[in-house]
Amino acid sequence: MLSLVFFTGTAQDGFINTANDKTLESIDLVGIWSYRVAGVDNGYEEGLLIVDKMEDGFTVQVQLQNRGSLNAYDVLVEGDKMQFHVNLDGVERVGVVLRIKEKELEGQVITEEGSRFSIKGVKKLPEN
Repeated sequence: MLSLVFFTGTAQDGFINTANDKTLESIDLVGIWSYRVAGVDNGYEEGLLIVDKMEDGFTVQVQLQNRGSLNAYDVLVEGDKMQFHVNLDGVERVGVVLRIKEKELEGQVITEEGSRFSIKGVKKLPEN
């Protein structure tokens, strides 16, 4: 399972290293992931994460249900986790930490105010 955490600290803040962390390969991350967040509304409750690999790292685009898309920044990958920031409505900075296991993600969403929401998702494409 994968943990997804929105946070307000730096990208490094969400990483907790354990001896059992699997190092993610590009094939593990690159693709389209669907997700659902429990307890939120306004078009943020579900959407897609589109992950791509570039020469200098990964890019992430968050496609929101009926609200357009957001480009992530500060994307980091370490062990079995991927982390990035996005700005909601152009002003609220949230962070995302993904703990990925096979084709699933699971975790929390944390807003600037400290509210926490459960999130789960699965990899849709490619079906490798």
